[in-house]
Amino acid sequence: MKKTSSMLLTTILCMSVVLGACSSNNTPSNKGNTDNQNTSSTNTPSEEAATPVKLSILSWNNEKEMKPVLDGFQAKYPHISFDFQFAPPVTDYIAKLQTMLLSDTAPDLFIIAAENRNEIIDGDFALDLTDEPFMSVMLDSNKPMVSKDGRIYAFSQAGWAGGLFYNKKLFAQAGITELPQTWDEFVQMSLKLKDNGILPLYDRMHDITIIHSAMFGANVLSKDPSFDEKLFNGEATFAEGWTEVLTMWKEGLIDNGILSPDMIGLTSEQVMNEFALENVAMVPGGPWNIPTIEEINPDIEFEIMGIPGKEPGNTYYNGAPGVGFAVNKKTQNKEEALLFLEYLTTNEGLKEFEEGTGGIITVHGYETEVHPAYEPAYRDGLMEGRIYLPMVSWNRHQEALRLQFLVSFQDIATNKITPEEATASLDNKLKEMDE
Repeated sequence: MKKTSSMLLTTILCMSVVLGACSSNNTPSNKGNTDNQNTSSTNTPSEEAATPVKLSILSWNNEKEMKPVLDGFQAKYPHISFDFQFAPPVTDYIAKLQTMLLSDTAPDLFIIAAENRNEIIDGDFALDLTDEPFMSVMLDSNKPMVSKDGRIYAFSQAGWAGGLFYNKKLFAQAGITELPQTWDEFVQMSLKLKDNGILPLYDRMHDITIIHSAMFGANVLSKDPSFDEKLFNGEATFAEGWTEVLTMWKEGLIDNGILSPDMIGLTSEQVMNEFALENVAMVPGGPWNIPTIEEINPDIEFEIMGIPGKEPGNTYYNGAPGVGFAVNKKTQNKEEALLFLEYLTTNEGLKEFEEGTGGIITVHGYETEVHPAYEPAYRDGLMEGRIYLPMVSWNRHQEALRLQFLVSFQDIATNKITPEEATASLDNKLKEMDE
């Protein structure tokens, strides 16, 4: 099940996901388990459509990665060929597609991501796919990133999630036999590790971290899934949503010495090396880290866990849906473009996409076989929609707000500001960017 080449591809994909919410996976077996064949189609080509047609597509997966699904589609529809173009994510792809859209040279099929969602939907560039029968396989949790006002403009069939990897042997040494179900239990568990001479947790605190994102999901979104929509509509504030989360984080992890400011200077390589060498019990990570961990220590026993909320049952992971394939509203090949999207929803198409890209497939009726250590994130996070990444959910000024957030929580960690001051700075930044 472990394939070095697949894992290398996954690492590359996941790095682009972190920046642009694309999908990724760890050591997939490329095995689908589903009865979802979607063999009947409301878009069956007419006799006239059987004449040769060339579909143009701009992808941020390269041609080698897309080859299995392109070949599979052409085997089923031999009269349809492809004019395939590639641009790497994220900045290059967004810029190239935007230029093409504005110059009326855009392809029949293209990708909607968090970074270009508003421009594409507000610009009326993408076909409304809401009522297409094949869209029924799409998870509800994948829809918001490619939707507006209840209408869906792309098909997203993948996703990714991150959490905390934990060392089972070190947990056992500290007498920990059950994972925490609440935030208080998580803090007490960390202190128990510390009391037993085990370094509980490394976190570089270099971004809106896996811990912060999952904490917000567990404590805010679990109660009000529309909070971010309200925030950017002026009906809520960062102070109302984030102050308690940052206070819990500071009091639980900073004030108790579980996290310390000197961790800010660590590199990701150092963090993963220390975990693989069993010098620290927990580290934030995702499927892209698994090959490194096992290469350093093939015998390590580890698994991923989510971040629990104040109340039991609200555990969340950091993560996001994958990008979505959209149809150009001005396409001259609408019937064939919809056929391609429909093919992506079938068992055959999903398996081929999984094989080529290494993505974790997240649709109804299809099961991606993942690394055993990653199973909880896939099962309880991705497939249950209990994932959150602010930059995907925030609908504008993502980069400016991300940078303000980074400065703010690092200043909290070094006791320069309070959580209240941090969220006030975020509200001020949003107001400033909107002016």
